[in-house]
Amino acid sequence: MAVSFDYVDLREDPKRYREAFAVFLDHMYPRNAREAWVPLLLQHENLGGCIARLKQSGEPLKVLGIGSGTGIDDCKLITRLLEMYANIHITVIEPNDGHIKIYQDTASSTENLRKAIWDWREQRWDEYLADRKAGNDSSKFHVITSIHSAYCLEGVLDASVDGIVDCLHEDGVLFICTCSKDDAIGKLSNWPWNKYYTGPLFIPPNIRESLERRCLLCKEAALGEYCDVTNCFERDSGSDTRHLIDFLIHVVDYQENAPSMRVFFLSCNAYQRHLFFITPVEFTALM
Repeated sequence: MAVSFDYVDLREDPKRYREAFAVFLDHMYPRNAREAWVPLLLQHENLGGCIARLKQSGEPLKVLGIGSGTGIDDCKLITRLLEMYANIHITVIEPNDGHIKIYQDTASSTENLRKAIWDWREQRWDEYLADRKAGNDSSKFHVITSIHSAYCLEGVLDASVDGIVDCLHEDGVLFICTCSKDDAIGKLSNWPWNKYYTGPLFIPPNIRESLERRCLLCKEAALGEYCDVTNCFERDSGSDTRHLIDFLIHVVDYQENAPSMRVFFLSCNAYQRHLFFITPVEFTALM
């Protein structure tokens, strides 16, 4: 389907993105769904043992965020990790200069987050991997998160998974969060106006197949989130609903720019995430 209207991708306007995302969170139910993955990760058996060993040695817990955006998801995890262990080093990889600036402002203005040591990398994932191959960085991370960012990774799935796992410490935990196969957001994101989305590559069936080809095992969980958008298309619906539509479509002022596409959007009001916990301990014996 050809798209003829002019538009601004929401990710190119960090201020609007943050506003729209806040409205999206406010309209979701269950209300704590966005944070449900945090306790699942904190309760992982690898993490507790890893932190206990680091406390004994005095070494830092190393955390890597891949495509962390404005940090709204990563900060929830980091806050909880700092309650468990104060010596944390965090590397943030985010190519969008506006988003990483918001994340930096949050980290510097939040008392708990200031306790961590931060390494900010305004670069793409493939650029970071190139630095590693050049010998500029050989860090191994105890916790790696990719929260709704895997869709934009460069290269084929197997190569991307290889690059991520190569960064993982032998005692670490890798957490990947993506849309599920039939998720409404995924369907919307795969429309031609979205120049950042690389297609249905990082969806649960494909991730599972990639891991199985490499004899890697993972634990999976599915969490449902829902957002009723029916009233978003009423006349004079207000700024909140306009922001909500903009976030779901990832287009600034979508209502004004693409009125002919509204009917399709009305049917897409469910949002489900798929979670993967990948740990070296589980696959070492199989390789």
